[in-house]
Amino acid sequence: MTENTPQNSRPSHPRGFAAIIGAPNAGKSTLVNRMVGAKVSIVTQKVQTTRFPVRGVAMTGGAQIILVDTPGIFTPAVASTGPWSARPGPAPRTRKSSST
Repeated sequence: MTENTPQNSRPSHPRGFAAIIGAPNAGKSTLVNRMVGAKVSIVTQKVQTTRFPVRGVAMTGGAQIILVDTPGIFTPAVASTGPWSARPGPAPRTRKSSST
């Protein structure tokens, strides 16, 4: 460390993350592509094209924004009853023991 550099100095440019979330086919990927200024995320009319989060960096002035394009949020048509679901399924059956 040099004498002119303070020990607790902050970086000279601000930066941060911004997650773009919303319904399917709402234009999240288009927004990210336009803000970044390049095609970083695929854009189609097909629902659920973005399967995994995609990151792109938008720069303006001395600031950087890391944009995270996320898959669309939707409510499933059929409720799941597996062990990973939020709703509990039917109670497990127990076997009656027969005594003779």
